[in-house]
Amino acid sequence: MRKSLFELMLLLAAASATASPYRAPVQITQPAPFLTLDATAEAWQHSLGSDLRDWQLLDAQGRRVPFALLPDGLLATPERELKLFALPPAPTTAASAPPNRLPAGWMLDLGEPAQWPAEPRQVRLRWPADSTPFQAGYRLETSADLQSWQWLGTGQLLGLRTAEGAPLAQPLVNLPGRPQRYLRLVWDEASSSVQPEAATLLAQPAGAALQQTPRTAALPAPDADGGWVISLGGPQPLLSLTLAGSQGTWVLPVQVQTRAGAQAPWQTVARTVFYRVDRGAAPADMAPALPLGIGASELRLLPPRGTALPPAGSLRLDWTVRAIRVVWAAQGEPPFSLQVGAATPESGPRPLADVVPDWNREQSRLGHSQLGAFSAQAVAATTEAAVPPRRLLLWAVLGVGVALLAAVTWRLWRQGPTDTST
Repeated sequence: MRKSLFELMLLLAAASATASPYRAPVQITQPAPFLTLDATAEAWQHSLGSDLRDWQLLDAQGRRVPFALLPDGLLATPERELKLFALPPAPTTAASAPPNRLPAGWMLDLGEPAQWPAEPRQVRLRWPADSTPFQAGYRLETSADLQSWQWLGTGQLLGLRTAEGAPLAQPLVNLPGRPQRYLRLVWDEASSSVQPEAATLLAQPAGAALQQTPRTAALPAPDADGGWVISLGGPQPLLSLTLAGSQGTWVLPVQVQTRAGAQAPWQTVARTVFYRVDRGAAPADMAPALPLGIGASELRLLPPRGTALPPAGSLRLDWTVRAIRVVWAAQGEPPFSLQVGAATPESGPRPLADVVPDWNREQSRLGHSQLGAFSAQAVAATTEAAVPPRRLLLWAVLGVGVALLAAVTWRLWRQGPTDTST
């Protein structure tokens, strides 16, 4: 009983001591009725989440100023199904060898470039679920007339399985540069390839500028489980990641994991295969970036136990985060500031229409503002009607005292009167 009451008292005391928020000045660099503001790396370090739920724009009197996420060019990637045409089998090199019967590769028709609704970026292949595990290299070529072919690049497609039988696939074919109407994917070795059953073109709308920020970090020494733990510098909207290397040929199936806190268990959010294929004097083949759409502050890449790893110090993690920009109405009394790290029901962004009523008209007239350095704030200043932490702690201790007194009284009552006779 005493232990439970003591734990309850600690819990109530901890609940009363909230983390200190951080605040940075917002300087208006180009005045206008509505202004943009870019998030900084320091803002993420003090944030509670990647969804801006703890962000508040404040004026000089501490009153909330409305803000919204600024629309950007990160539009949904259009997808279009493509037809696959098998290439004739490659001729056999030895007279005594049986003739090849497998397609040497596949051809795809992207359609007339003048009629493309969006710019091709990748082709995603799909193969039967019961396909034999494979690792297939290829070269990619393009042509406008099916007569003259130009080299685009090389790559690897992978269809593997973990020891537990879970699929590990790399189905993306990158399209470097702007291809022409026809694509030709030719296998390095047809016998070790796969027979795809469908192909999907992934494209980016013309003129859409991806609002993203690239980041990179060398991989640290593996942890006790053999995984690489990388801190992203606070909760951020993660878009993609790539495992890059500078030496040798290697193929690494990995689990991509995140966790909510330093003591929380790791959760697997993706399974993929990263690779580097050394081509000698030619550029090495690298796995395409793994697309993600999650908020994370810490990542772990976990390869299977016992896997032969590339040389220490030769690997790095490249990732991209969404470049968060907000738009806010210049109302209230300057100077303005941004506070992060203390979520309330009123904090966070609002719908764009609630902040900028006529967006189509105002978006060409936006002003600009920028963030200064952050500093810790007193907890009592987080909200206008917040209860002081000392008062919360006092009520918590009084409540526990009353509960303890009631428990002692109940225990004495159960024991009944003490027999003093001899």
